[in-house]
Amino acid sequence: MAEDKATIFYNHQYYYSFANVMNADDRGLQFGDGCYEWIRVHKGHPFALSYHVDRLYRSMRLLGIRAVIAPDEFTEIHEIIAEENDIKEGYLVLTVTRGAGAHDFTIPGRMAMKPNTLVYARELDVAAVEKAQQGVSCVTTEDTRWPHCDILSLNMLPNIMDRAAAQKKGAYDAIYLRNGMVTEATHSNLFIVKDGVIWTRKADNFLLKGITRQLIFTRVAPTCSATIIEPEQENQLITKERLMGAEEVFLTNSEAGVVPVLSIDGQPINDGKIGKVTANLQKHYLHLLEDGLP
Repeated sequence: MAEDKATIFYNHQYYYSFANVMNADDRGLQFGDGCYEWIRVHKGHPFALSYHVDRLYRSMRLLGIRAVIAPDEFTEIHEIIAEENDIKEGYLVLTVTRGAGAHDFTIPGRMAMKPNTLVYARELDVAAVEKAQQGVSCVTTEDTRWPHCDILSLNMLPNIMDRAAAQKKGAYDAIYLRNGMVTEATHSNLFIVKDGVIWTRKADNFLLKGITRQLIFTRVAPTCSATIIEPEQENQLITKERLMGAEEVFLTNSEAGVVPVLSIDGQPINDGKIGKVTANLQKHYLHLLEDGLP
């Protein structure tokens, strides 16, 4: 992206600077009162944008934020922002806040405020992504977040702090354990492989239903003839013991796709090598990324 060019979208208008765009009274700044989506741009086009918009609207509904932009409008908006900023490999951030108003420590009525919508683009650190795709280390940590992790709100500080703590230990990410059971990682969903079968926690309020996670279920695994199980019985949930004893472990996120986990808490997984199932999923996911997805 050129240094002198930064086209952004804010409330139905396009601007060339962030100056005078965000209001100091915006509840997104005051309380983290809003939600967002992080959308991968590949070869100049947003990837899986419709999936992200669907999830955004779900988050808005759960937070009681009314929609002021139709879902289909976002396609053109994101394409324009990516093109105007000359983003070939990068990402778009779509943020919606409840609106601006007094520092009122409550939730205003649904029609009391006009929500604010911001879209901007940045280039991606492709080298960092490629490095992660070669395999990473993780650590485990206790999941002490609020019980609405399925909402991608602006309140991501617990995730950020836990990941920063993991990075200080030389790890890529932290894997959450809630009551002894694996939920997800700080900015990724988690899968394990046992006897050639893929296991992951059933989507509930304790984890974000990641877009890449959805694509693994609906687009990637079927092309690999892979079986995925979301256990519902408590005795089948992924405990730390099952995590550490897995044949393979991998993460999924919109930034790097399928990320092999080679060690957890210093213990090698699959002798520190990328497993066959993970490698196959990774290959087919990259094919999907190349083909593009609206």
